[in-house]
Amino acid sequence: MAFPCKMLDEILCRLPVKYLLRYRCVSKGWCSLIDSDLFVKKHLSRALECNVGGLIINEGGKFYLAEDFKSNLDGGHDNDNAVAVEIIDPLKTLISGADFVGAANGLVCVSKNKMNEFMVFNPSTRKSRKIPSAPAEFPRSFHMIETSLCGFGYDHVNDDYKIVKIAECYLQFRGIMAIVYSLKTNSWKRIQNAPVHNRIRFCGNWGMFGNGALNWLALMNTRNCYDIIVSFDLGNEQFKEVSFPVIEGPFVNFNSKSVVSDGGSLCVLDNYPNSRIDVWVMMTNSGAENSWSKALSMEKEGTLAYSRFVRPVSFCRNGLSVLLEVDSSKLVWYDLERKTVKNLRICGMPNQFDSHVFTQSLIPLNKHNTPQKPSQEKPHNVQHRRRDDILSREFKLNLQQGVLED
Repeated sequence: MAFPCKMLDEILCRLPVKYLLRYRCVSKGWCSLIDSDLFVKKHLSRALECNVGGLIINEGGKFYLAEDFKSNLDGGHDNDNAVAVEIIDPLKTLISGADFVGAANGLVCVSKNKMNEFMVFNPSTRKSRKIPSAPAEFPRSFHMIETSLCGFGYDHVNDDYKIVKIAECYLQFRGIMAIVYSLKTNSWKRIQNAPVHNRIRFCGNWGMFGNGALNWLALMNTRNCYDIIVSFDLGNEQFKEVSFPVIEGPFVNFNSKSVVSDGGSLCVLDNYPNSRIDVWVMMTNSGAENSWSKALSMEKEGTLAYSRFVRPVSFCRNGLSVLLEVDSSKLVWYDLERKTVKNLRICGMPNQFDSHVFTQSLIPLNKHNTPQKPSQEKPHNVQHRRRDDILSREFKLNLQQGVLED
C-alpha cells in the first residue's frame, strides 16, 4: 500500500540527508519530490527549527565532518557514537589547504590562495561549486600595509547566498574597496558605500554571519579611539556601524574583545583576564535599533581556568547549555544554570582544530537552478514496479526500526 502523498512528504522531511539521497532511487515520483524546491525548503526549515546538523572541523586545511553530532540534545550531552571523519575525494582535493570562511543553511564557503579563490560546497550532499574570480579592477595581490577581508552568508530577502570581499589599499589605490558575489546570478559587483578608510580600521579578516548580515570588528579612528562593529546587510547590500554593548567592569585592552557567531546570532565576547568571560548576544527587534543582551558570564575556573580563548560554537535548543571551543583543542558543554563544564568526546578529532556547526540541507549548487515541482509518476513496466516494491518495503522496515524517529 502506497503512502498518501501528503503523509509521505511529512515523513521524508524529517529524515537526515543521507537517507533522502538513497530514497531518491525508490521511484521517479520520490526523486521528483525530494529534488523539488518546495521540499528542499521545507526540509531546511525543519532542520533549522530543530537544530539538526553536524560539525565541520578544519585542521590546517584538512576538513573533517562529525555528522552524527547533534546540537539539539535536551538532556545530557553524551555523544559516545560521534565520530569525526575526514572528507574524501573528489571534494577533499578541491578544498585541501583552504581556510574556512563561513556557513549558512548547510552551505560552507572556503577560500584558498590568500582569498583569491573561493569554493562553496554542501557537506551533506558533497556537491561543490567553484566561484569565478573577482573583477579585474579588484586588487589580487596585497602588500604588508594592505589587508583583505571576506565573509559568507545567506540573504533571506532575495533567497540568495553571497560572498563579500573587502580590500584596504594604500598603494594600488588609496581607500577601501568592497565587492559582493551572488550565487544566484553567479557574478560579482562593486559595493558603492564602502566605509571611509581614514575613519575605520578593520581588526579581523573573517566576517561573522549573524542577524542577516556580515560583521567585522573594527576600530574607529578618532581622537578617542573606540571599538565598533562594521556590519554589511546582505539584503540591501549596505554597510552600517553597530555600537558595542555597554560593558561594565574594569578596563580591558582591545584584544580582549572579539566578534563571533554560531551562524544565526551575533555575539560579542568580552574576556576579562584571569577572571571571567562575558558573552553578549545581539537582539533584533522589528522596527527598532539592535540591542544587546548578556547571554552568559563564565567564571575562569576548572577547565576554563587557564584558557586563552573560548568561543561559543552552538547554543543548545533548550537554552540551558552552550557548546564551547576552548583554545582550538577541546570542545565542552557549559551548563548555564549549574555553571559546570563537561567535555564533548568525538572520536577521530585532531589535536588542534577550528570547529563550526552546519545545518543538514539539500540546498543545490547547480548554476542554473530552476525550482522543480513534484510530478506524477508515469506508468512503467513490471520490472520497475518490482524494484519499487522492494525499495518501498525496505523503507517501511527502516521506519519500523526507528530510522525516522523525530
